[in-house]
Amino acid sequence: MVRRVVTLRELDRTDRHILALVQQDASLAQAEIAKRVGLSTAAVHERLKKLEAAGVIRRWTAVVDPTAVGVEVTAFVEVFFEHPRFEKGFIERVMKLTAVQECHHITGEFSLLLKVRVADMASLQELLLEQLSGHEGVRQTRTVMVLSTVKEDTFVETSARGEQP
Repeated sequence: MVRRVVTLRELDRTDRHILALVQQDASLAQAEIAKRVGLSTAAVHERLKKLEAAGVIRRWTAVVDPTAVGVEVTAFVEVFFEHPRFEKGFIERVMKLTAVQECHHITGEFSLLLKVRVADMASLQELLLEQLSGHEGVRQTRTVMVLSTVKEDTFVETSARGEQP
């Protein structure tokens, strides 16, 4: 099944309001969402299914506190390749590593920026040496350790041009 991602311009004000509500609390009952947006529960159900089918809602998930589950170390790792041909294989490997939470193509001297979370420094060292730096074609990595996190959010702005849903 091929998913077509809907653009913000195709979403109406009600869709954006529903998206804002479920991002803030995915456990909200559809009846409660319906009450807040002024639709029937059936209409909200249909809209949510359409938003999922279109790829606007990628998945339903819980946001877990890393420290509560013993994942104490967060770092950002920049990756530089000897040649672009090595990037595809590296990305395929990274997609399988649960310690790598994010992978972004970036501008500048490095090609990729990874956000990684591990239990401790020994785990970070193992990840860096065996899984990342040790991969074929990786010329250099540069790691920045997170001392503390002031803001970290999964919320994506849904309103068009700053409009309130």
